[in-house]
Amino acid sequence: MKIGALFILLFIAITVHSQSLPIDFETTIVTSDFIDFDGGTATVIDNPQSSGINTSSKVAQIVRSGGQVWGGSKIELNANLDFTTMNIISMKVYTSAPIGTTVKFKLEGSGSSERDVQTTVSNEWEVLNWDFTGTPSNFNSIVFMFDFGNVGDGSASSTFLLDDIEELFGGSQIDLPVDFESLTVNYTMSDFGGNISVLSTDPANPDNRVMQVIKTDQAATWAGTTIGTPAGFATNIPLTLPNTKMTVKVWSPKAGTTIRLKVEDSNDPTHTCETESNTSISGAWETLEFDFSKQAPGTELLSVGLAMGWTYNKASIFFNFGTDGASSGEKTYYFDDVVFGGLLGVVDDLDINEINVFPNPTDNQWNISSHNSAIKFIEVYDLQGKLMFAIRPENSIARINALNLANGIYFSKISTVLGSKVFKLVKK
Repeated sequence: MKIGALFILLFIAITVHSQSLPIDFETTIVTSDFIDFDGGTATVIDNPQSSGINTSSKVAQIVRSGGQVWGGSKIELNANLDFTTMNIISMKVYTSAPIGTTVKFKLEGSGSSERDVQTTVSNEWEVLNWDFTGTPSNFNSIVFMFDFGNVGDGSASSTFLLDDIEELFGGSQIDLPVDFESLTVNYTMSDFGGNISVLSTDPANPDNRVMQVIKTDQAATWAGTTIGTPAGFATNIPLTLPNTKMTVKVWSPKAGTTIRLKVEDSNDPTHTCETESNTSISGAWETLEFDFSKQAPGTELLSVGLAMGWTYNKASIFFNFGTDGASSGEKTYYFDDVVFGGLLGVVDDLDINEINVFPNPTDNQWNISSHNSAIKFIEVYDLQGKLMFAIRPENSIARINALNLANGIYFSKISTVLGSKVFKLVKK
């Protein structure tokens, strides 16, 4: 009896595979672990392209022949994937299909979530990454759909090799305020309509990081950039009827350019609100205020959305909205410092060297000094745009007491007779 039970346990240990990430196809996953569908056929084989970045012994192969444009194969995992910190799914891919072939990586379980990337090489191994930042832990199946949108024909260009599927740390989910300075935040943008965005150096300050957006000559009138991944911000944008404003620092090559800002619910793209502002200078930075109580023509009122219980956790910016790339030609824009609250409804007209704020961060107080004129007024706001306190120093030196403030980020509008400037304050 005991010998029989031991035999059963050994049999289970030998035949049941640990279906969890990472997967390298060397020992844990075999052909029978794949579930094929709609024209996709997966097998685990000896690596026929042992070269470059992948000289492992075993890989998986998916051949698409007939069926549907979404044909592929999937693997069911033992547990749900957790994207709290390990938010990038990475996989090595080999194909002789043309560069730019779409590879869809889909998650299934309680609902579904999917991301597309395009190949960048042909006839060699490359690493492709799918960003699932902000995705809930509802999924325990990984689905592979190569050359999505086309029906496979069983040829070499419909044959795909995959290997080394793993989760990677891609940075924490983006949240307001956005300043592009953190080394631990995922600043991946989501472009659409012909935009191309990339994290870049400030053209006016090499010590500052900003987001560069190229509206190509192929861009649509509605080409834009979602500030973050499709999951949006880590927390909701706290829009209310009394608090309807956001600000964005922008750089445009032309004054009078229409900039649109759209907020929406990442889980329901019909829940939106849009508003616009226009640049007033060319080839220089300025801070634009976007008031969602003044909705763009043809878009939903913020008051209607809030009355229906809508929440907003995602924002997209559109440069030169309403004009396509063919008409305007390719143009480069930059944006930075995306902030909730209308505290930048001021002219940012002081040179940054005219006022000094130190130490910053601080645990007790910030010291403010003005080089050219007396400080007339200081206002301190939290991230929701709530005024914490205001002081009137009437002196070239002032102090802001931080002892009674919770740790976090604040903004201070500092005004002199020469103008106003807004500084980010960090209480540690």
